[in-house]
Amino acid sequence: MNSSQELAKTKADFADMLVELNRLSRDLLLTFRLQAGRVFLDRFFDGSAHAYHSTNPGKDASFVEFARVCKDELSDLGISQGVARQCILARIAWDALPPSIREGLKFNHVAALARVDEPNLRARLAFDATRLGWSVLQLEDAIVQAGDGRYFDTDPLTPGTQPPQPLPAAEKGYQPGRLVSQLVKAGEDLEGWRQAWATVDGSKLRGAQRLRMVEALATLKAQVAQLEVELLSGEA
Repeated sequence: MNSSQELAKTKADFADMLVELNRLSRDLLLTFRLQAGRVFLDRFFDGSAHAYHSTNPGKDASFVEFARVCKDELSDLGISQGVARQCILARIAWDALPPSIREGLKFNHVAALARVDEPNLRARLAFDATRLGWSVLQLEDAIVQAGDGRYFDTDPLTPGTQPPQPLPAAEKGYQPGRLVSQLVKAGEDLEGWRQAWATVDGSKLRGAQRLRMVEALATLKAQVAQLEVELLSGEA
């Protein structure tokens, strides 16, 4: 076999090594950051998730000061203040997950799951992420869908795991002047949103986010067009 033939390998030829490296990365990074989250939680928040989530404005003053004073040392460990907070949130989420569905999750999976408040939904998303081998981006897309009530449980007959349906909007009675004021404010809000969007790199939108944005813009345009027709015809 010549040298060119020896180099003509595919990713499949290294599959066993990639599996091993992924396992090491998962186990070591996950263990380190979860343990770090426990240390931070115990030292600065009395080991209490409730204390971390408290609305008390001074709750994390000691933690912030620690992150500031020890910034360089933490950087050597690959931890910024933002990552330290991720470690805390991931630890809280990890402790709340059933042990049977933790296997296969990487640290970034757990950090993403920490944004899901409802325990049953968080457990279902974790279960599907491990069962279906989701990447972190796939999990984040599912979390976005769940937040909109568009995530469908793969086992709808299992009680207690179905995401709650959004509540219907309450009926309101409006006076014309109030409606006009709200319309003007909506236009101002839209202009502010457009200016903010100019600062965003749209190429970084994930698939579910892009779809939601396109759907929202289409709905907005249709509603504005309909309102304009009704106003001009005197029907509104």
